[in-house]
Amino acid sequence: MLEMFQGSDLRRVLDDARAALGEDALILRSNVERRGRRTAVEVIAATAADVARLTQRLAPPAPSLPNANGGRGRSGPFILALAGPTGAGKTTSLVKLALNSRAFAGARVGILTLDTYRVAALEQLHQYADIGGLKVEAVYDERETLGALQRLDDCDVIVVDTPGRSPRAEDVNTQWQSILRGVVPDETHIVLPATMRPDAVAECVRHFEGVLPTHVLITKSDEIGGQAGLVDVVTRTDLPMRWITMGQSVPGDIRPAQARVLSAFGLASSANTVASAAA
Repeated sequence: MLEMFQGSDLRRVLDDARAALGEDALILRSNVERRGRRTAVEVIAATAADVARLTQRLAPPAPSLPNANGGRGRSGPFILALAGPTGAGKTTSLVKLALNSRAFAGARVGILTLDTYRVAALEQLHQYADIGGLKVEAVYDERETLGALQRLDDCDVIVVDTPGRSPRAEDVNTQWQSILRGVVPDETHIVLPATMRPDAVAECVRHFEGVLPTHVLITKSDEIGGQAGLVDVVTRTDLPMRWITMGQSVPGDIRPAQARVLSAFGLASSANTVASAAA
């Protein structure tokens, strides 16, 4: 697990990292800021084994469609759902995935939306679907699920949009989450903005445990200063990642997660040890 160490003196923070993780601990990111008369130091460190696990979490950008279908125990389209808090960018990310030919290696993509509570979201999906020649189905009730899936059965991939988190409307959450479980997605990606408060990330992921998340998809990476926000989100979840999005351009502003995440952690070339960083 990647760990964060904080304090007011860099050497002492590095000593804390060394004491916790061992002499061979790797520094993935360090930041030193002056806040008035106070110095704030933040270091993210890990063991070599933790770095290996981070690398393994960076899944290939395109899922293996035949293997996924076989593993699901039934034939038919590969189903990928997006879930996450309100304003995270689920619908825009879904459209980017649906229209980006590289996301699913040129497969035929259909859209299933459970977000029937927002007229604007439905209109947006239909507009982009018309542009891309994609089929769209909306499900308002569990009894409609089978028919909608049957009408999308000629697609290779179905991407599923869901409503945002609504803590004050638990009946609504229960309804769409029950529908989603009935759809039986091959993958469910929790969409988290890179701008999210670090202390809210784990709580948000826990909120969606009922939909059995398999991956995380980080959005709005263009809205953070430097790499800190991206590192904070990645550090606080242990789910695999395929993609990262940035900007409003559809379908262009989506990238494989691997290169961006490794660069954010300073792993594109190599990570420094605590000993060398303290020298």
